[in-house]
Amino acid sequence: MVEVHKVSGSPFDGNVYLILDEVPVLIDAGMDPEPTLRKIKKYIDPTKIEMIILTHSHHDHSGGVVRLKEATGAKVMIHEEEAGFLGDDMATVAYLFGRPAPEIEADGLLNEGDKIDLGEWRLEVMHTPGHSPGGICLYEPRAKVLFSGDTVFPQGNIGRTDLYAGCDADLISSIERLTKLDVEVLYPGHMEIVSGDVGRQIQASLRFARSVL
Repeated sequence: MVEVHKVSGSPFDGNVYLILDEVPVLIDAGMDPEPTLRKIKKYIDPTKIEMIILTHSHHDHSGGVVRLKEATGAKVMIHEEEAGFLGDDMATVAYLFGRPAPEIEADGLLNEGDKIDLGEWRLEVMHTPGHSPGGICLYEPRAKVLFSGDTVFPQGNIGRTDLYAGCDADLISSIERLTKLDVEVLYPGHMEIVSGDVGRQIQASLRFARSVL
């Protein structure tokens, strides 16, 4: 049975998720890797983690990636349109956090429709720009699970579009795609994990996006 654990290092981090399947992976890296590593060690030897999948390059999701890669030996994966932003203080909005963007290159590039086989789960890559040009969501159709990055959040909330290369129209289109999914559990990039009425909450996100963007 697949386990998912939220292992974020601090309240200011984007959410970091540890997926325990035949191939253990991290979704995002947060900013503060040491407390994240301590939480990971409660569940698994970090060196068994094979991939760190970044939903996008923003610093609160990628700032800890160098240390986590060092500790795990995992491959860093990101959408091809986002890879060039890594290490750029402006594109990763690291300047907002008063920190430099870490210098790192992705080990592999993701594209729309790619499937990441973890064993029991196969994560489908959905390119969902708007919050950032190469933002992605990860969907597991059998488990009806969605890792939504900063595209949508619980209770009808949405990712902001006023950061580097954000786009209102793209975000609306991306959320429209998400409303067509059958989702029972939402693992957002911020806020709490939700289950049960996820489809209704994503519909609320779409109505909100259309009303304010």
